[in-house]
Order: sequence, then C-alpha cells, then structure tokens
Amino acid sequence: MQNSDIRKGDKVRFLNEVGGGLVTRVEGSLVYVEDEIGFEVPVALHEIVLIEKGEDPVGKSRKEAGGAESIETQPSLEVEANDDRDLIDPSQDDSNPRLYLAFTNPRGASPEGALQLFLVNDSNFQCLYLITQMGEDGLGTVLFNGRIQPNTKEQLDEISVINLDVNWQVQLLLFRKDKPHRLFDPVNVLMKIKARRFFKDNSFVVNDFFYEKAVMMPLVKNEMEKQIEKLTDSQTRGILRQKGDLQVKEMPRKMDKSPEVVEVDLHINELLDDVRGLSNAEMLKVQVDRFNAVMEEYGAHKGQKIVFIHGIGNGTLKHEVRRLLNSRYKNHNFQDASFREYGYGATMVII
Repeated sequence: MQNSDIRKGDKVRFLNEVGGGLVTRVEGSLVYVEDEIGFEVPVALHEIVLIEKGEDPVGKSRKEAGGAESIETQPSLEVEANDDRDLIDPSQDDSNPRLYLAFTNPRGASPEGALQLFLVNDSNFQCLYLITQMGEDGLGTVLFNGRIQPNTKEQLDEISVINLDVNWQVQLLLFRKDKPHRLFDPVNVLMKIKARRFFKDNSFVVNDFFYEKAVMMPLVKNEMEKQIEKLTDSQTRGILRQKGDLQVKEMPRKMDKSPEVVEVDLHINELLDDVRGLSNAEMLKVQVDRFNAVMEEYGAHKGQKIVFIHGIGNGTLKHEVRRLLNSRYKNHNFQDASFREYGYGATMVII
C-alpha cells in the first residue's frame, strides 16, 4: 500500500521517531496525526508508516471493501511509561524545564558556511514541538515537528548562515507519562533570528550539551524570569537586596566625554556591587531599568547625545536596548557608537 492511499481514520506510526496515532486529515503532502494524548501533529507524508486502514462508511476496512482479507487489529501505539525511564535525571528540577534552539559551527561561520541546528531538551519531560517559519504576509510554513525525548538533543537541519534572517514561531507541549506532574502552559514564542549574530565575538559559548561552542537560544522561561519581567524598578531592587543584602551602587549623574555626550555604562558590575545569586534575567532587568531611567531623565533634552555601553556578550542586552528604542522611544534617533572608541559594544542615542 502506498502512502498516497492514506486517508482519514487510518492508523499510522512515525517513521523516524517514537509514536503515531490516527489520521485526522490529509492536506496535500501533509498528514495530521492525533497521538495518544490527543495532540494533533502535522507530519510529512513520507515520514509515516501505515499500520492499519480505517473503516469506510459502511463499517468495513477499505481493504475488506476491495475483497481482500481483513487486517488484524494492531497493538495500541501508546508510548509506555517506561519508554523514557532510562532518560530521567533525578537531579533535574522538574519545576524548571529548559529547552533550547542551538546552533553549532563545525566548519567555521562564513556566508557560504552552514550551521547545524539542534533542539535541546534539558528536562525530564517529553516534548511535542512545532517550528513554523513566519512570512511577511503573516502566514506560516511548517519547518520541523515531532517529539523529543527527555534529556536529549535532536539535530533538525543544517542551514546556511545567510539564510538565517528569519522569524520562527516555536510551539511546545511538555508532559510526562511515568508519574503525575505539574502541568505547564503550552509554549508559543516568536524567535527573531538574525544572521549577523553568528559573526559576532562570543556568540558561540561553552555549554553543557556539545563538545564545541554553540549559540544557545532558550525557548522556556522559568517562573522567576516571568515574574521579573513584570516587576517595577523599585520592586526589582527590593528583591535584589533580599537575595543576599545586595548593595546597589550610587550611579553618577553622568560621565561626560564632551559637553555634548553623556556616557552610561550598562555592564552589570558597574550597576551592582555584588551579583552573586542573581539569574541572567534578574541582571538583565537591572540593566534595562537603568537604561529606561536615563532615557526618562534626558527625554526632554532635545539634541542630547547619550552613549549606552552594553558590550557584545551574547547580544541579549543590545537586542533589548534596540527593541526599546524601536518601540517605547521610537521618536529618538540612534546608531552604533564610534567603533574606534567602543568597538561593536555601544549604541548612541540622539534625543
């Protein structure tokens, strides 16, 4: 039987991964399969294997309707609870699952080179994933989908660097079958990926998942990170003091390079005396609060030039500064600061 004969109601299994289910609909070369937990997974036609034909309107299988012998009922395709038992890590914090898109660079980043794309599941949860490329028209094209087992990584593709100016909508559903667990809301996040990121110093970092350095893009935020995003400046500083009686440095009003330029260093060690016990999200919140405070302070000083030193690092702080300038402060002009003085690590804002 050819895959082209697959119809709604047929029972199939996935060719290259664990699982399967019943076909709910077929759209061209894309087959939608409802798995054992009721999640509808889109799968390419060539990536499934037919297990059992569904019934026609009169209650017979299509093979029976054609006069052939009936097909015996196949065993259920449910994934047994102990399928991933050997993958469970008792040391994992099940309240804080971590998943990443990761790019490795085995041959060196260049416009002609290719990066290896991985999905990394650093948790005890199975994960159903769907990654869709979003077009300028708002329509999406499915790129990758499937299931990744706990505490594993899966290579999704090899992609040319110059093809990585993309917006990917990533949807994740986490669950366990071996024991009761806390339920997590489905993840639905838009990842804006820029090719230039892969040419910057320190973009590729040492990590726990690959022998080589990689660009690690987190897909799931923990509860602390979610709450930190909602906090005001005063609330953030209160939490910082509670986490070890942190002392926030008194910030100078301004450091003039010249009468026309105000220089503000956003490096975390310039803002806090002690960063022990802080997560990356908490440190980023302090830096963004400082940026907002300076922008508000000079917001009425037309023509004022402000240089924000954010460094290069992994680009997170620079990205957040540029995002705010393009949204909250879009009435002000900005550009890269002097390369001779700051390299690629500073942005100049003109009020």
